[in-house]
Amino acid sequence: MDGPIISEIGHLTSLKDLSLEDNFREDSSGNRGFVAALPSEIGSLTNLEILSLADNALSGQLPLQMGDLISLRQLRLRNNFFENQLPTVLGKLELLEVLDISHNWLSSTIPPEYGNMVSLTTLSLESNYRDQNGYFTWGINGELPIELGKLKNLQHLRINDNYLTGTLISEIGQLFLLETLHLQNNFLQGPIPEVYSNCVMLKEVLLEDNSIDSQFGMPEGICRLPELDLAKVDCSLSCTCCHGC
Repeated sequence: MDGPIISEIGHLTSLKDLSLEDNFREDSSGNRGFVAALPSEIGSLTNLEILSLADNALSGQLPLQMGDLISLRQLRLRNNFFENQLPTVLGKLELLEVLDISHNWLSSTIPPEYGNMVSLTTLSLESNYRDQNGYFTWGINGELPIELGKLKNLQHLRINDNYLTGTLISEIGQLFLLETLHLQNNFLQGPIPEVYSNCVMLKEVLLEDNSIDSQFGMPEGICRLPELDLAKVDCSLSCTCCHGC
């Protein structure tokens, strides 16, 4: 399937699952999947629980009307060409459990309003930084908002391969269900907060390729977490549990 998503999609007001993923092909077929911008009429689908449009060639700004999808539980938009800012209005989606806008072309800070998505278990915004073929995007940039500490159900936080700056925020230590913390390949500074050891479910902590000074190391309390399988920092930092150095 390919072509634009037509505006008449907004007439399907009883729809609960709209899954049109995996249509992009880089082969002789020339099939690019669904292309162009999402129509604003998508906001009329207020009964929608799953919106999965991953692996297509959709582009443009995410429509503000997506904030009207009050029943939404999964929003999967990875591997497209969405640009510009993350819509602040997504913070209204209190039932949302999965937000995946990874591998796009965004240039945006993380809106503090995203701390209101209290049902969120997965936040994936990785790999939005781009500098290729004459096209540049800043990716997810600026500082991590302290409001992320309000996401008490969060299990997976992936914002690696972007342009995040500032210090690692201590509020992540309030996410007691967190299993995956991927912040590698940014410009974040230390120290690595000791309170991350409060995240007793952590299995993966990836912090390498940032701007953490060599005077800071991985806190020993994190290394002693019972579920920890994988930890990485730059080799210039002390770490008794890290891999790859």
